[in-house]
Amino acid sequence: MKQDTRYLLVQKALQGVLATVAFPCSVHAELLNAEDRCLIFSQNSSLPFGAASIIKLPILVCVAQLVELGELAWDQPIRLTVPAPHGTGLLEHLDSTCPWSVQDLCIMMMGVSDNMACNQLIEEIGIERLNDVLRGLGYEATSVRRRMMDHETLARGIDNSVTAAEIADMLAQLYAHRLVSDAACERILGYLRMNQLRDLVAWPLPGTAALAGKTGGMPGSLLDAELVSVAGGPTYSLCVFVSGFERAAQAKRVMAEVSEMIYGAVSGSRSSDCV
Repeated sequence: MKQDTRYLLVQKALQGVLATVAFPCSVHAELLNAEDRCLIFSQNSSLPFGAASIIKLPILVCVAQLVELGELAWDQPIRLTVPAPHGTGLLEHLDSTCPWSVQDLCIMMMGVSDNMACNQLIEEIGIERLNDVLRGLGYEATSVRRRMMDHETLARGIDNSVTAAEIADMLAQLYAHRLVSDAACERILGYLRMNQLRDLVAWPLPGTAALAGKTGGMPGSLLDAELVSVAGGPTYSLCVFVSGFERAAQAKRVMAEVSEMIYGAVSGSRSSDCV
């Protein structure tokens, strides 16, 4: 990937900030356009993290690919058969006697991070098939291994996993409409724009910035993966994953500082100098 020389100063500043962080932290940011990608900053981007709700992005990508392959349809009705996971979302409080479409479940999964919608899609597709699709798309570190809120499986050390590098690649490929079909990429981006949970890297950004992405978190872990579009300017991807902290406020401060620094560097850039 090309290195963008405009961001040497912010790279040094970010290295200084992250050198003071006492818990695992992974950051990956790229400047994007339809034809190319330029690296802004990357540190620990291949470090695996327990995925929390970030895994819903790869699952959505799998759904779109399976629709392309004819194994699913967006309007396909699915009855709710999984138990309510009592986590984020609304579906467990709504009517479970009538079927919901694949599209409905994806909107709930991405818009309000609905765990029951996610689990129903996992049940419908199967963990093995989900991972087959991910491997077919070239993602080796991203893995679905359990349902959301499955504490028993998690207690045995079995967890969904992601890396910032692979999730950033998904975002870049979606933005360029290269991951799945053009229409499917645009549909996925539309669902990512519906995300209502924006209190991490989005927090310090101005209201004029447009975001499309997914957040995730569980005790001791916070993750955020976003496409950020500067008003009248470029779009960049930013993934910040942190774990092992004692208090969420510690992690949120780091994530906000990283986000603010990268936004400032990108929004203040004027020339194009990828080398």
